[in-house]
Amino acid sequence: MDYLYYKAINWDDIKDNFDKYTWEQLTTNFWLDIRIPVTNDQPAWQQLADTQQQAITRMLAGASMLAVYQSEVGTPAIRHDRRTQQEESVLNTITFMKSVHAKSYTTIFRALIPGNGGANLTWADNNADLQAEIDQLAQTSTNGTALQKKALFILTETGLSFGKYWTTLQTHSLVNTYQMLANILRGSAIFSAYVGYKFHLGFEDLASSDQAELQHWINTQFDQLMQTEKDFLEANLDDAAEAINLAYYGANHALISLGFDAVYEVQPSPLVAQLKELMIDQNQFLQQVTAANNESDTEKMTDDDYDF
Repeated sequence: MDYLYYKAINWDDIKDNFDKYTWEQLTTNFWLDIRIPVTNDQPAWQQLADTQQQAITRMLAGASMLAVYQSEVGTPAIRHDRRTQQEESVLNTITFMKSVHAKSYTTIFRALIPGNGGANLTWADNNADLQAEIDQLAQTSTNGTALQKKALFILTETGLSFGKYWTTLQTHSLVNTYQMLANILRGSAIFSAYVGYKFHLGFEDLASSDQAELQHWINTQFDQLMQTEKDFLEANLDDAAEAINLAYYGANHALISLGFDAVYEVQPSPLVAQLKELMIDQNQFLQQVTAANNESDTEKMTDDDYDF
């Protein structure tokens, strides 16, 4: 009789310690939007000018669209070339957390503009630049290679999102809304480091000619998407320079996560410094994995010494 064979996952049989460490980071960083009292930002929100309120809600609506895409399409698309069973578990958790990220924007709208948040989401649905970004991402999610999908997944978490956060990050009076974004950014930092590491493993398996071809494809895709993002920010912000600067910082972060050099010009600024504090690069992550492994080995040796 033909039947499907399923193998139980054994977390004591770890093929890649990066999976275990990322799982622990994701579960430690677990949070839900309903636990953050965004309604406490209402008094500060009412003090903002109408133009500032509109800029914040429209940018967050754009970020919401990307989060929904990542939860429904972007993350599932990179699960098909998993190297370990634990990797599947990690990506399942990332998929769930992207759904939390997507819901968070609705929670913000519900708290700050009760009964009218849907209008901003409809505005994002009908925005040509946002739809152009999604269309380009979707083409790769459908027809691209596993490594191409990973590369654009990371860019979506960083370069296509950071500029949209600018209006909120600079509004310090919205304390709880900022906390929500900080939680999202910490998640994106873990997602990007992990997927970047898995990308690097696959990239090293390629022939040098295939590596060069893939890097050219990534550079072309990044340039096209970042131009669309620049157009979106300039069309919807009175002064988009700092938002574009954050977007370019995010694109550079994505390239570095993939193991490539940064190519976009970024000016130092307080908000760039804030993002750097929240983000983590792949090398830092690997160092932490190594440190955690060494600590675990030391503890095991100590236990063995007293095993009578």
